Amino acid sequence: MCGSSGGSSKDNSAEIARQEEAKRQARIASGQLKIDNQFSQFNDDFYNGYTTQYNDYYNPQVDDQYSDAVKRLTLQLAQSGNLTGSVGADQLADLQKYYDQQKLSITNSGLEATNQLRGSIDNKKSQLYSDNRSAADPGSAASAAASAAQYLQPGAPTSPLANVFGDFFGNLGNVAAIKNANSYQQGTGVQSYGGTSKSGEVIG
Repeated sequence: MCGSSGGSSKDNSAEIARQEEAKRQARIASGQLKIDNQFSQFNDDFYNGYTTQYNDYYNPQVDDQYSDAVKRLTLQLAQSGNLTGSVGADQLADLQKYYDQQKLSITNSGLEATNQLRGSIDNKKSQLYSDNRSAADPGSAASAAASAAQYLQPGAPTSPLANVFGDFFGNLGNVAAIKNANSYQQGTGVQSYGGTSKSGEVIG
């Protein structure tokens, strides 16, 4: 009498799939760790250093321009006879305020540049995470992260600062022109002058 096989074999496809997914998740975790290791250099010290580098590049240029502006304004005030008067004191004080504003602007620009750099690095890291989840290839993740970390290293600022005091002297010139116009006694372009015996007109 022939015996029977005793039933079908057990379907273990679900267990195999579970094991394969566990292996994939392990590869993803390994790849993410390699990305994190490469990007660990982009910490608070890194970003603070970049901000300092930015300020150290532009602040001396503001200082040099301010020094030149003080000399220029001092000469103008001396030539107009206003250096030791209240007009001169007010204009020099305004120049100091304008200088302080420019220094603050440099600080704010440095912070903005640092935030932009931080955003670029964070975006690239997120992209690497996404690629790593799709590929589940730790070796590829490590290579891509190393390349990105090198590429994201910022260069030193090289763009020279524009003439930040141009507007100050432009506005100063407008004020002076208004004052001169108001001092005319016979209309714009006509200035009276007098002598001991007769008077005349100078046509501007």
